[in-house]
Amino acid sequence: MIDVHYHFGLESPVIGEALRWSSILAISGQEELYRKLNRQEDERSILEFFGFDERNTSSIYSCIRLARENGRSIRDQISSEMWKVLNQMYLEFREWNVDRVLTGSPFAFFETVKEGSQLFQGVTNRTLMMGETRDFHDAGRFLERADQTARILDVKYHDLLPNFATDAASDAAPKATADAGSIGGPVDVHGWIAVLKSVGAFEAFRKTYHQGVTPARVAQFLLLNPQFPASVRHSVGRIDGCLRRISGNRDLAPSNDAEREVGRLYNELNYMRAEDIIRGGLHEFLEDVQDRCSQIGEAVYKSYLSY
Repeated sequence: MIDVHYHFGLESPVIGEALRWSSILAISGQEELYRKLNRQEDERSILEFFGFDERNTSSIYSCIRLARENGRSIRDQISSEMWKVLNQMYLEFREWNVDRVLTGSPFAFFETVKEGSQLFQGVTNRTLMMGETRDFHDAGRFLERADQTARILDVKYHDLLPNFATDAASDAAPKATADAGSIGGPVDVHGWIAVLKSVGAFEAFRKTYHQGVTPARVAQFLLLNPQFPASVRHSVGRIDGCLRRISGNRDLAPSNDAEREVGRLYNELNYMRAEDIIRGGLHEFLEDVQDRCSQIGEAVYKSYLSY
């Protein structure tokens, strides 16, 4: 989320360095905690809170530390290569702090975190045996991916909200005469490009859509594309497959609440169009996706882990 915010400021000829941090706080669901711990809403405080603050259980540091602790507790279930990457990522992260990020390049820091995560996923795909352990791991991975894609899209929609009129649902090409802050203007276009880049989707998007960037196309690609690995639709479909293999259910009807929650969302996504989502309210839809991802997680816990 921070990466897309920086990209937005870098790409936009109008916004430049005048970054607003309110959108990240509003969408993260952690604004109340942030207000308790920080009085200022500035770059340093935001980076410290989301990157390094141990009191924030969703900070990058907290996530890496908890992943390492979880990996240590199930060493017999994961491969030694997975544990090595987890441990190495944790140790390398400890060399960073908010001062080093600010005096150097924030993008180098973001790339370090993302590359470590991607390395772990690649090693996992290569070394973890297929079976129930792998399916639980993949279900959690794709659940997090669906939630984060929706959350990142929601962050930038929040930034572009003043310029996001009902005609954004139109798939027409941007007008050359558009004002800087209008639909199809520089701020609007660069904002959506920043969203695509933040989830590694820009090149894939350009190969899919040659007509240019519009809100409807970005929403269609990141929410409903069945082939892009980080889209919400693809991720929910992968969760559905994982849970059905875990339960051994080959019937159309779900065998538990977890399968029911996932199957309902997946079926809805299969029949939706981006224009309909935008017309009904993109922010409301993205909030609903995040809430339902949380419900799926709770259902998985109650169905398999609470005993």
